[in-house]
Amino acid sequence: MKNKLAFVVMRVTLGIVFLTFGIGKFRNDIWAETMRTLDFFIMLPWNVNVSVALVGITETLTGVALIIGLFTRFFAAIAAAQLIGILILLKFEETRDIGLLGMAIYMTMVNDDYLAIGRFWRKNKGGMR
Repeated sequence: MKNKLAFVVMRVTLGIVFLTFGIGKFRNDIWAETMRTLDFFIMLPWNVNVSVALVGITETLTGVALIIGLFTRFFAAIAAAQLIGILILLKFEETRDIGLLGMAIYMTMVNDDYLAIGRFWRKNKGGMR
């Protein structure tokens, strides 16, 4: 039971991080401004604000999905991929992201849907067959 609760805490806290940073992109926080200065985003064939919005949407959706436990493994993989990109783009300056990456990778590999909406959704979907 402790392991299941620990997984829920990890899932929800990582979700809160992603939700907070996703909403921050729409409030033009420091990370939105940082994105606007990175060569990678500037060189893309569309306005950098489109990239900021897309990342904000992705982070917000990832955060909500992790918090409620919907498609946890999928969204943990999305989080892991994004964290790898962040680490590379910021040249590993944000070392806290290494810990967040570890959380995301763990959740990608472990299937635990305790206290997750996805668990009930699968039950209902399976019951309709």
